[in-house]
Amino acid sequence: MVDDEDDLMSLDFTAPGAFDTQPEEPVAPSIPPPPPRTPLPPALKEAAILHAAGQELEAMRRLEAALKSREDLDDVVERVWVCLFELLQVLGRRPAFEALALTFARRFEKSPPTWSAVAEGSHSAGESSGGRAHVSLSGVLDAGIGEVLKQTMKLAATSTLVRMDLAGLVDADNNGATLLMRAMAALKRAKKDFVLGNPEHLARILAAKVVPGERRNEAMWLLLLELYQHAFRQDAFEETAVNYAVTFEVSPPSWEALPARAEVPPQEAIPATSRADGFSLSGQMLGATAADFAALEAALAGRDEYDVDARNLVRIDAGSAGQLLDVLTRLHAAGKKLRIIGLSTLVATYLETLGFTDVAELRARAI
Repeated sequence: MVDDEDDLMSLDFTAPGAFDTQPEEPVAPSIPPPPPRTPLPPALKEAAILHAAGQELEAMRRLEAALKSREDLDDVVERVWVCLFELLQVLGRRPAFEALALTFARRFEKSPPTWSAVAEGSHSAGESSGGRAHVSLSGVLDAGIGEVLKQTMKLAATSTLVRMDLAGLVDADNNGATLLMRAMAALKRAKKDFVLGNPEHLARILAAKVVPGERRNEAMWLLLLELYQHAFRQDAFEETAVNYAVTFEVSPPSWEALPARAEVPPQEAIPATSRADGFSLSGQMLGATAADFAALEAALAGRDEYDVDARNLVRIDAGSAGQLLDVLTRLHAAGKKLRIIGLSTLVATYLETLGFTDVAELRARAI
């Protein structure tokens, strides 16, 4: 350490102008940094990520567990409830939704979200921009599935792959199982690739209905075996195959290993559209590329502020969100002020976990 005397001797008091007053450098006003954001609780982050990956059932269970075990949800507990409402709506679980609404009203002393008959929907089939067909089954798997399966066969003729999402089903009967088995057999004969989303969910419904020794509901037995194949549950398949063979006095079906396949997005809806009055994100935004967002950058030409309409955005996966974040980051760096409006609370939460709030304002829709 230098002592005080050495410190004084090092100063040259004889230098010209040593005692002249030096003009002070102008000091730029300091801009306080934004306050740090409160980290989202693990339950909410995990549920948002599961939803983005198409695992609505797992997301619902994660939030239910967090509320029942009274996990520390900081100051976002109401947001957790709203996300749970959204998941119950997506899954078509109206009784659970209504029961939760009563509890919500008592706890928060405010009106709960209401069930949307429009969002409820029913069995549906639609095309996607990626040459795939998406079939969403909800409610009861019964004879009413016939119409949507006819649409599915038409779409399959020009599609490279068909995906059937089963997470929205709450019950099934033998008629519905028969029709679904016939549809899958037709797809196999036509050598069309198809994927079952959430096969174990429907398998649990059917497993509770088939009874060894009771010679009825054969289509449900066969569909259950098919579901175990698609879920790669060989042990469950073989046990069920033996029970089926004993019940119907036939040889047990054999396990046929299906080719391992990476998870296929349930729908590749056109993720973004540009209109004269704005730019929107809608449907299931999955597998989007940079080219899908070129219209967004073009729409901002000559504008400093812009609202991206996301009222009809159902879900966005990790890859698509990454592409969108890259675009928004460039626009933010260029001085553009961006807002994404009308987001579901689940999607808004997911985007927040990815850092979107650094480059855009996120506005969730009112409950």
